[in-house]
Amino acid sequence: MSISVKSKALPQFIDPRRLSAHGKILNGHIDLNLCDRLQEAVVEISTPISSNLSFYVEDQSRKVVRVKSSVTVKIMCQRCLVAMPLCLECDTILCIVWTEDEANTLPKHLDPWIVEEDKGDAIQLVEDELLLALPFVAYHNEDKCNSLTSSSNTDADYLDNNIKLKRSPFAVLKGLKNNNFDDQ
Repeated sequence: MSISVKSKALPQFIDPRRLSAHGKILNGHIDLNLCDRLQEAVVEISTPISSNLSFYVEDQSRKVVRVKSSVTVKIMCQRCLVAMPLCLECDTILCIVWTEDEANTLPKHLDPWIVEEDKGDAIQLVEDELLLALPFVAYHNEDKCNSLTSSSNTDADYLDNNIKLKRSPFAVLKGLKNNNFDDQ
């Protein structure tokens, strides 16, 4: 049976091994001022970051944490360059380990959280997971993207019209050839 510890603000430094041994659950919000890297990666953080950290010991005596967090941010649409809202969510299970060598021995289904001291930075953990949840490239839906709705032509229409307007590159050579023979 797990015991839930509720608070308004998630503590920054925690003892994850002790929390796992006791099956604790931490719920709370994260101070946005502590998430510099996430703030730099997005246009704006629109809502508070809510997090749920569930600590437990798995079947093979590994201490693990399940990180569930969500936040709404604004990111830049790469097509029209206008800020768009995006709900970032993560749901990850991490094994708490002491060293990189110990992390290398974990099964493939577990990612490591390397905590070399007794205390780990819970805020940095959540921020890391949210940064990993960011899309590599972000676009509006086609019906909402300004670059697509502002033009009346589709890409295919644009190409067709421009190809018809351009002369063949060989037309210039043909003209030169004809002019040279006319001069002789």
